[in-house]
Amino acid sequence: MELNVVTPFKGTHFNSHKNHNPDCDILEGFLDDDSLITYGIYIKGPRKGQEFCEYYRGENYRCKSTKRSYSRLWTPVNIPVKYFTRWQLLRSIYETLPKDV
Repeated sequence: MELNVVTPFKGTHFNSHKNHNPDCDILEGFLDDDSLITYGIYIKGPRKGQEFCEYYRGENYRCKSTKRSYSRLWTPVNIPVKYFTRWQLLRSIYETLPKDV
């Protein structure tokens, strides 16, 4: 039996606190060539355990875009409805990742 899994992302990229931001792990989900959302969790520091979502669009980020840069940061209760399910999917993917990266 063949199983095809469809995800709402063109790809993902994991940024460990060990080699990126020293306070948090961030999993990026690319929505298209111009934008991405993230699942982030603080691993240490005063916000340890707090989760967040970021939206990025444009040329200053890891997108292939030439559009003007734009970003927003939300706590879980403030994530727009159109991104919330995708953010939850990133969270579940993050929970399966090896954390020794």
